[in-house]
Amino acid sequence: MELLTTSRLILQARPAPWSDLVRQSAALLERDGIVSADYVEAIFASFERNGNYMVIAPRVLLAHARPEEGALGTGLSLITTSEDVALGDGAGVPVRLFFTLAAADSSGHLDLLTRLAEVLVDEASFQELVTTNDSGRVLQMVNPS
Repeated sequence: MELLTTSRLILQARPAPWSDLVRQSAALLERDGIVSADYVEAIFASFERNGNYMVIAPRVLLAHARPEEGALGTGLSLITTSEDVALGDGAGVPVRLFFTLAAADSSGHLDLLTRLAEVLVDEASFQELVTTNDSGRVLQMVNPS
């Protein structure tokens, strides 16, 4: 099952405020009925409470909230940007990959997270993910087999 689809993928977007990119990434899931509007608000409430813990690797943000906060299904969206975007005020933490993950339960997304970790720790794969315009390649790289 593909958790990331071409309809939930935007590659090499122009830089924008980080919060706009997170909202846009989450809106891709909302449009597909994977999350409710409450889920998007829960993501931002979590940022306020917990800071930048959703930055899971250098230049990688994995926005998410708890399943009971509006996850209606399991899915992933991704926006890549053509330049680093500062997360937070001032210089902030640089981010290029804006993922949003929704999980309807505690286990349906674990294979996806394992696959994502494999891609992010491999420098060549990470660089390809950051720079590519090929949506088919991104789906091949990120979705579990």
